[in-house]
Amino acid sequence: MKKLLIISVSLMCAVSSCDFLETKVESNITTQNFFRTTEDFDMALTGIYYTFTSVEWDNQHRYGNYFTGFMYWGRIGTDECYVPSANNGEDMIGYYTYTPEHLFVEKVWFMQYLGIQRANVVLNRLAQYTGDAISEQDRNRIAGEAYFLRGWFYFQLARYFGEVPLVLKETTDLDELDTRKASLAEVYDRVIKDYEEAEKLLPETNTVGHAYKMAATALKARAYLQMSGEPLRDPSAASLAAAACRTVIQSGRFHLVEDYFSQFDGLHEHNSEYIFDVEFDNSHSNSFYGGQVGTTDGMPHPDEIYWTQVRAFPEMYRKFEENDLRRGAVDYGGHVEQNPQTGKMEIIYGDENYKNDYWVYKFRHPLERADRGSSWANWCNNINFPIIRYADVLLMLAEAEWRADGSPSSEAIEYVNKVRRRGYGVPMDTEDSDVDYSLSDEPFEDFILEERSRELCFEGHRWADLVRFGKLQEAYRSVGLDPDWLLTPYYDVLRPNCQEKHSIFPIPQSVIDASHGAIKQNPLWE
Repeated sequence: MKKLLIISVSLMCAVSSCDFLETKVESNITTQNFFRTTEDFDMALTGIYYTFTSVEWDNQHRYGNYFTGFMYWGRIGTDECYVPSANNGEDMIGYYTYTPEHLFVEKVWFMQYLGIQRANVVLNRLAQYTGDAISEQDRNRIAGEAYFLRGWFYFQLARYFGEVPLVLKETTDLDELDTRKASLAEVYDRVIKDYEEAEKLLPETNTVGHAYKMAATALKARAYLQMSGEPLRDPSAASLAAAACRTVIQSGRFHLVEDYFSQFDGLHEHNSEYIFDVEFDNSHSNSFYGGQVGTTDGMPHPDEIYWTQVRAFPEMYRKFEENDLRRGAVDYGGHVEQNPQTGKMEIIYGDENYKNDYWVYKFRHPLERADRGSSWANWCNNINFPIIRYADVLLMLAEAEWRADGSPSSEAIEYVNKVRRRGYGVPMDTEDSDVDYSLSDEPFEDFILEERSRELCFEGHRWADLVRFGKLQEAYRSVGLDPDWLLTPYYDVLRPNCQEKHSIFPIPQSVIDASHGAIKQNPLWE
C-alpha cells in the first residue's frame, strides 16, 4: 500500500488508538511528490507552528496549546489566578483535583509530541533531500526552525512531565518506536542540543513570528535556568544560563519599551522588547478564530468581549505597591458599561456587585465591539501570547548569577532596576531610591521570585517559577485568605490539595494504556 505523508495542518495524531505518536493519514500528498522545493518545506514548517494555535474542535487540539490549554495551564494553580467554575475541567487544574485522565493533561502531552513528530519529519526529509532547488541558506534556516521548535516542545515536556520518551526521528513504524522514558537530565540535554543547533543554523532575522538566532539563545537561557533549580538542580546550569542571557543582552538588539501595557494590546507587538510570541491573527485570510488571549480573562462586559473565567487572587493585587503601574494587570472592582451620554463603553467603579472582585486585566482588548474588526467573535482576537520577552531575560540574568555565585552582580541588579523603574513609570536609566532594589532590602531569593511575578504575571511562567524555587505548595496555600473575598470558605477546603506530587504532572493514562505498560507513570503519581 502506498505510504502517505501528512503535512502542514493536515498532520493529525490519535493518542487513544495505538500509541502516543500514531499518525492518522488524512492527506493525498505522497512522499514522491512533496518535499521538493523550499515552499514545500516552508509549508511543513507552518504545520509545526500551527500546533501552537490549532483550534481543531473535533480533535480537541486546543486544550493542549495556546488557543485554550495554556490560557490556564501554568497560570492557574498558583498564587496569581484561579478559575471559579468551568465547563471542561479547567478549575480542576487550578484546584489540584485533576487525574491522569484529565483532558488538559492528555492534550498538553499530545500536542507537544505532535509538534515533535512534525519537526522530525522536516529534519529527516531535509537530510534526505539531494536536489538543488533549495539554497544552503534556506536549508539552514529550515533546519534551524525545526530544531528550535522541537527544543521548545521537549522543554515543555521536561518541565511539566519530567522523564519522557525521546523521539528523534520521523515515526513511520510504531513497532520501531522506542517508548523508554529518558531521564530528566537526558531530556534537558536534548533541549539544549536542539537550541544549540538552532543557534548555529538560524538567521539573525527571519519572517515575523518565526524563530531566529537570538530567540533560540534566549530560550536556551530559560532551559538552563529551569535546570539549575528544582527538581534537577544541575550545578553547572546557572552559569550557562547567565552566559546565554548576556549574549542576548550584549547583542544590542533589544530594549525595554516605555509603556508596559502597550505590549499586551495587540497593536504594538514585535517591538524592541519582543523576542518570541505565539502569533494570532483574526483576519479571514489567516485564521478566522484568532486567539483567546485575554478573552478568558478580563472584567464583565455587556458584549462578552471578556469572559471573566480566569480571575486574580486578592493577594496578587497586593503584591504591587500603589504606585507600581503594573498593578493595573489586576483590576479591582471594575466592570464595563455604556456611557448613556457618549454611547461609548467605559470602565466603571463603585458598583456594589463587583466591590470584592479582582479581574485579570493584562491583555487588553478594545472595549468597543466595533473596534474588534469585521471578523469579530468573542473568542477571536489578534493579541499574541508572549513566550519570552526582553524583560524576562534581564530578570533571568540576575537569578542565574545568584544561583551560580550566591549573589547577582551590580550590573544584573541594575538591569532588574530598569525593569522596576519602567513598571513605576519613572526614567529607566536614572537611579531612583524609592523604586530600586538593593541587596540590603530583603533576601534576593524572595525578591526575585516576587519581582518575576509582578513583571511577568499571567504570562504562564508562575507555575514553573514556583517549582524551580521549590515553593509551589507554599505559594498556593498562601492565597484565598481574605475574609471579604467571595470564595474564602471554598478555598479553605481546597488550599491543602496542592501536594508534593503536583510539582510534576502525571503521564496521561491513555498513553500508559496505549503503550501496554512500556511507559510508566511518574513515581509520585503511582
